[in-house]
Amino acid sequence: MDSTLYTQVFETLRARIEAGELEVGHKLPTQGELAGSFGVSVITIKHALALLHDAGYIERRPRIGSVVVSAVPTRSAPRALPTIGAILTNFDDSFGTRVLHGLLDASIGVANVTLSRTEGHHDREQQLIAQYEGLDGLILLPSSSDWIPPAILELVHQKHPLVILDRLLVGLPISTVCSDHVGAGRQAAEHLFALGHRDIGLVTSAGHVSSLDDRHSGFVFAHAARGYAFDPRHEFRDVRSTVPHATASMDDDVSALKEFVKATPELTGFVGGEYSVSLLLRRACLELGMRVPQDVSIVSLDSPDNAYDDAAQVFTHVSQDEPGLGRAALSGVLAQLAEPGAIVKTVLPTTLVPGETTAAR
Repeated sequence: MDSTLYTQVFETLRARIEAGELEVGHKLPTQGELAGSFGVSVITIKHALALLHDAGYIERRPRIGSVVVSAVPTRSAPRALPTIGAILTNFDDSFGTRVLHGLLDASIGVANVTLSRTEGHHDREQQLIAQYEGLDGLILLPSSSDWIPPAILELVHQKHPLVILDRLLVGLPISTVCSDHVGAGRQAAEHLFALGHRDIGLVTSAGHVSSLDDRHSGFVFAHAARGYAFDPRHEFRDVRSTVPHATASMDDDVSALKEFVKATPELTGFVGGEYSVSLLLRRACLELGMRVPQDVSIVSLDSPDNAYDDAAQVFTHVSQDEPGLGRAALSGVLAQLAEPGAIVKTVLPTTLVPGETTAAR
């Protein structure tokens, strides 16, 4: 028997109908009552009732509810597609939207996908994970690498199909799908070095996520590969307006970035840890009278396509295979449905894309 919760409920109700405990012509308890008696969510009950209906055991009647119409299956029910929950912190054109493109395109004919976002709130993340426990699998982009929702620990204990997207949760036997963030940080720095820049800075948000830490490591590795000493003064990791439910304003960050740039006049190139951070950094430089890329160069980690905005300055950036991340995340969940407990670690390469914000020194 399939180990998913809704199929367990289906099998139990089917057995009760065939044994005559739930007689033909009688109405089933409400979805809420069934959820309470089985100790599962209403979503799980809806899936189980859909299987009973597809097999011909029950019919849904307006203003009455689900009624038993046969004690034997009257039609061959098509195999139900698994339902996968996808919980992201947020998504936009710089990162996330194209992940969903890959995920949703890959799900056609294979799985149903239910999508939610947490906006970085821990309590909402915990609530949504618990809400989706009755689904066949889960894809989660955690809001932090420092805080692990208790509901995740329970899913891991149950070997529930689960894939963590774009984060590393150290110490947990859990499938992950992410980009090579160390390689991305290294690519960005090496591009500036190849253009003749000797002193370069790194600017990131104040967020506590593994991807930013890995990008920092790659940035430092690039210095070591060149035999350059990395100066901690060349790093600013306190952009606050870009983190979830931030209280700092963009103006606050621009003011802080201007002070950082003025305090490090030797820097001729910068790596922005995210697209939004790169935008704030460019604004700070422009307000200081520094032209991009004539006076300073900026490489962004992530960037939207800006396909319909001819006036937008296209950042030199490191591109992630976002559709590939979505496809790999879905594949990881399906692999665990086929083989419960299977752990898959997937790391996708990144690509340096030249743009209009870097120039030779």
